[in-house]
Amino acid sequence: MDINGKGDSVDELKGLRITNLDDDDDDDENIAVDEDDNGEDEDDDDEEEQESVILGFVEKPEHSWSLLRQQFPSKAGGVPAWLDPDNLPTGMSCVCDVCGEPLQFLLQVYAPLVEKDSTFHRTLFVFMCPSMKCLLRDQHEQWKRHPDKQSRSVKVFRCQLPRANSFYSSKPPEGNATDKPLIPG
Repeated sequence: MDINGKGDSVDELKGLRITNLDDDDDDDENIAVDEDDNGEDEDDDDEEEQESVILGFVEKPEHSWSLLRQQFPSKAGGVPAWLDPDNLPTGMSCVCDVCGEPLQFLLQVYAPLVEKDSTFHRTLFVFMCPSMKCLLRDQHEQWKRHPDKQSRSVKVFRCQLPRANSFYSSKPPEGNATDKPLIPG
């Protein structure tokens, strides 16, 4: 794979397959997709149709206005562009359960489910503790099936709004700097 970013590595990425942790990784069939002479997967008859995975890369935005909340950005780092500026996480939900320090914003992903009216706008916000000690402890506890006390150093918050809401127009954004929220936040 071309790690310098000079070349077309997309074709190489298409051959990757992401599997669940519960899948057996004894055989190499989980690493590559085998095809027969007809170009069809050999395991199509045996397995259910699998969801495709879209792999994203972090890029610097072309315009700073594209990170504003009314543009519904997916972004990494900086400050969250909250979908609902009135109902933000508060209190103990914003601190690491292991060390008690505030969690840091990692990324947000705009992931609407437009087939349902209640999730026309939907964003996932990921926060984590910067301490590797806390992350390792959290990882260790996740391997336990039923830990006594769940302590999380990584937290994901979901915010969703229907198409008709008090914050944004029911029309999709124009994708330029003229888009404005209905109310400030």
